[in-house]
Amino acid sequence: MLQDPTTISSVARLIGETLQGDYGIEPRPLFRDSRIDPAKFAKPGSRVPFSKMDLLWRLATEASNDPGFGIKVGSRVTPGDFFVLGHAWLASETLRGAFERLSRFVHVLSTARTSLEVRDEEDSCTIFESCETRLVQPPPAAMDAGFAALLRMCDFITAAPVRPRNVVLPQLVDGRGIDYESVFGCPVTFGEVEAWKFSKSDVETMLPGSIPEVVAVVEAIADEYLASIEEGAVAREVRETLIRMMPSGKSDQDTVARRLYRSRSTLQRQLVAEGTSYRQILESTRRSLAEKYLRSNDYSQADVAFMLGFTDQSNFARAFRRWTGMTPGEFRKAA
Repeated sequence: MLQDPTTISSVARLIGETLQGDYGIEPRPLFRDSRIDPAKFAKPGSRVPFSKMDLLWRLATEASNDPGFGIKVGSRVTPGDFFVLGHAWLASETLRGAFERLSRFVHVLSTARTSLEVRDEEDSCTIFESCETRLVQPPPAAMDAGFAALLRMCDFITAAPVRPRNVVLPQLVDGRGIDYESVFGCPVTFGEVEAWKFSKSDVETMLPGSIPEVVAVVEAIADEYLASIEEGAVAREVRETLIRMMPSGKSDQDTVARRLYRSRSTLQRQLVAEGTSYRQILESTRRSLAEKYLRSNDYSQADVAFMLGFTDQSNFARAFRRWTGMTPGEFRKAA
């Protein structure tokens, strides 16, 4: 069955530990309100739906009354919190190798994220992600936690602290009173991408804990784990095609099948084999994009309806209420 984006459950546990340890706030009511079962935390690799994590982040940030809450959550991360990715990270031969494994296995952390790129330049190495290509947009505190966690994970494997030369953060996190330059120890600017530039000498230095044999074993386990949580290849093709086509108003199955050089019946058969259907993918994609667009003030509700391929705004509003129990306007106010 097609799965909505999920996040590894250790993130929810870290949110709870931060609330209790740094603010003296009991997290269980927030877990209850976001419908997250803390019993999941005892099972390594267990997952929490993105929609529940999104709500937990928002409730926890509000309860802490601290714009830097996400930074504190990320600063608590240990490699074990990243499950198989954490073990591969610890055994990496260089920091660049660790970054490559983060890029390859980023969906261990969250299937809502797009693939990261590791780019080499003459004297530097940059981790890059375009925020515009994310299917769903995490709240600012969740992004802050990711920023802090990256540097925290670097500290676990390098002999001495390594800091980036400069960082570009998404515009979404700007203007919230956080001194990112003090937190990260380097110049910080804001743009449409997330980019962390490191010195090439820092990322190519051999690491003291390097164990290539362990990396190979853990990578195989990580591949198996990802196969168990990600949607199939055909479903992913359909989802990506829908994202490109929906603003044109053409989101019917026949048109998508032709774009993928398949007959309607062949596409339907392949999706059934992956445990899903065209309708499930269309509904899931529309809902995820609708929530992403409504969290932005850049689009009117009419714009969102158009971009999702609805014939009019009232049809979009009915569908959105069916998905979430709220009108688009109510969701936008609560976001």
